[in-house]
Amino acid sequence: MEKKLSLSQQVAEVGANLKFEDLPDVVVENSKKFILDLLGNLLASKHIESTQIMVDTVKSMGGCESSTVVGFRYKTSPMLAALANGTMGHAFDMDDDHREGTQHSSVVVLPAVLAAAEAHNKSGKDVLLGFVYGSEITIRLGEAFEGQTYYQGFHPTGTCGVFGAAGGVAKTLGMDAHDITNALGIAISSSAGTLEWKAQGTWTKRLQAGHPAMCGVISAELASRGYTGPITVWDGQDGFLRAYSYKDIWDESRVVDEFGKRWEMADTSIKVHACCRFSAPLADCALDLYHRGVDYRNVEKIHAKVNKYSIKVLTIPEETKADPKTVVDAQFSLPFAIACGMVKGHETIADFTNETIRDPEVLALAKKVTWELDPEAEKVYPKYYPCTVEVTMKDGSLVTAHVDYPKGDPENPVTWDEAVEKFRFMSGHHIGSVEQDRIIELVANLEKLEHISELMELLY
Repeated sequence: MEKKLSLSQQVAEVGANLKFEDLPDVVVENSKKFILDLLGNLLASKHIESTQIMVDTVKSMGGCESSTVVGFRYKTSPMLAALANGTMGHAFDMDDDHREGTQHSSVVVLPAVLAAAEAHNKSGKDVLLGFVYGSEITIRLGEAFEGQTYYQGFHPTGTCGVFGAAGGVAKTLGMDAHDITNALGIAISSSAGTLEWKAQGTWTKRLQAGHPAMCGVISAELASRGYTGPITVWDGQDGFLRAYSYKDIWDESRVVDEFGKRWEMADTSIKVHACCRFSAPLADCALDLYHRGVDYRNVEKIHAKVNKYSIKVLTIPEETKADPKTVVDAQFSLPFAIACGMVKGHETIADFTNETIRDPEVLALAKKVTWELDPEAEKVYPKYYPCTVEVTMKDGSLVTAHVDYPKGDPENPVTWDEAVEKFRFMSGHHIGSVEQDRIIELVANLEKLEHISELMELLY
């Protein structure tokens, strides 16, 4: 009897045989949107403090000059470039996400793939293949936990992301199934990231995108030289799925069912608000109320109805949510998301700075917000995250907004033109329109690039 392949072996077999021509057009075109979107996030973060510290630290570590740290006219080793770019790309929490995977995949996978591709002189097709394959791994591992690993305290962008980065780099470098399996097995030793960053509104969530990107590069490079890792890395007795699950809730079929035929990563959402993905429907409700002419100055109270995890991540600790002390506090605040949208009519990166989060009108309105668990919203989590916002006016009237699919979700997608507009906004303070035009053109035709260095030179 033929021995059944482990989960990672099955995924590695698909990866080794995957060709660019196997990718559906929708996967390729969506991938280009996600890539352009992340490049905008990278460029936008150039001048913020956490980015400056990260880049200064990477520079102090040296490294061969082979891979670009975006926007800093600096090259270093692939692993350090992936570390810096992954951390930078997550700074505004405005990079794309996958709701059923409950994580950000591109910000981990793409920095690793770009760093390796530039160092090894790979093509645009190589980058797209590695990015698609690595993203699929990350997202499917997240889906396997059915949205529950959060309750164990894990941050799946970090814990799942390192496998996608390792697989993505391995595919970009053209490794065979044996070596891809080892790369995935090695990556378990670097699978890390908890949610404790939110307790004091710290920056470690950003690092939990850069760290797995770096470790994915290391895992793939080790495997390419013969270093070994367990083939039962995901489904073994002490494997990833059991070890990182909440109350032993996981479904391993989500990892491999139709892998390479049905592309989950194509349903990734592009964010239009500079705050947590769980805040997105709240922000959309707030903007709906703003555009319907609801005057926040005449509001008596606001009540939100959401799923259970939204309450956990966006309302605890309660003392820093209506009165955020840091940008991260505000990014992960249910009352702030509603108040900012109703007062300002937008939630851009300019609304989430050390100065703007102290806007007295926003803070005053945030203190009027309460919340409760909506059983109907909980029933559909994590397939989607609906919410309802009820506003009681001072004259006693009630105004309600409801959102099932916020802007950017597959059911309410960001178009290519809208992605271009966001890229121009995010990168406009750091590069000129000529450079923007050329980056957009190259990403739109990425599969035609013989060498990825042509794009990286513009990001240098």
